Amino acid sequence: PTNVNVRGRNANHINIPLVSDAGTVDRISDGLVVHETKPRHKNTLIDFAIGGFPKCGTTTMMKRLSENPQVFMGGPQGSLAVNEINMLRHNDREQEFFDLYSTERINEHTNLAGPNGKVLKLMVGFKGPEMMRMEDFFTNVVNLFPAIDLILSLRHPVLHFESNYNFRLRNADLDEKLKLIETQHLIGNCGHDCKNNCTPKFEYIAKRSRAHKHDDDTCTYSSTFQYGLSRLSLTPMESEELALLDHHQMTIHPEWSGRLFLMETGQIADKDQVRHGRLERSFEEFLGLEANSFTTDETAEEIADYQSHHKFIHICDDKHHKVRKILVELGAKGAHWIKNYLLKSDRVEVANKDHFLELIEKWGDDPC
Repeated sequence: PTNVNVRGRNANHINIPLVSDAGTVDRISDGLVVHETKPRHKNTLIDFAIGGFPKCGTTTMMKRLSENPQVFMGGPQGSLAVNEINMLRHNDREQEFFDLYSTERINEHTNLAGPNGKVLKLMVGFKGPEMMRMEDFFTNVVNLFPAIDLILSLRHPVLHFESNYNFRLRNADLDEKLKLIETQHLIGNCGHDCKNNCTPKFEYIAKRSRAHKHDDDTCTYSSTFQYGLSRLSLTPMESEELALLDHHQMTIHPEWSGRLFLMETGQIADKDQVRHGRLERSFEEFLGLEANSFTTDETAEEIADYQSHHKFIHICDDKHHKVRKILVELGAKGAHWIKNYLLKSDRVEVANKDHFLELIEKWGDDPC
């Protein structure tokens, strides 16, 4: 017996009316042949999602994909026009989501005319980085799109915690004499330990961020990736494995039948150009994008904007040693589970696997 909540195994699927078959048709406009997509079945409307994790390069991935004429990410092409799509984290906003992804909008904001008359493959997706951590979000997505492919990126838990903490306070007024929350008080589960034991501290973070009280916030739990990954039901869930997963109570979804493209942020920032190029080409093949049409590189403006953000904490300072110790322990368990369980699934794709394994092995070491 396990403590893993498996009610997702029997989740009721929403009945969705079907529309005409997917395909392409030609439209003559000003003497040019323009390729349009026919309406898809609603349960195959979305090809992929950037489903996690927050502060792991998901925004860069979203921006670069939104600039690709083959891809519709919920809005017009261009890095400033598209944002996260979080309607499905709620149980009453499905119609709003489908309105955003109407056939008319998809056709308006994509261009499938390739070189030499080639018709490019249309890919429809969205970014929802909290998907794997939020109970209803992933459940709703799988109920609607059971075969959706997922793109998930991970990060060393210590560095992730630092980034998440500083991000949550990004909107703070620097002229205020802020009394920062001690990181040792953010050890545990955001929804339980941090919130119940440290309510004033939780209120403080939420007040100065986009976070809401019902969301996960900054804590060691939110820098633990194996819990969310295990919801994909790609592993046996045997006793030793469940111990690595701390017998979490999140739903498991064996009805999900898609593929997973998994990466570590160190791969996105890889300075080895040959290896980095292989990552990008593998990503293109995974999504069916035109060769050499995708990059993970950030623009100069994006880099400058990131560097301008104030860092409220430096995780390598001695006063953060307690939280680092916990995060390293969690990281070691996560890396072991990923290597010995998750990567054995033939539905998981990893580019430059040796480099990926090298990066996650470091999760068991203090980066400071």
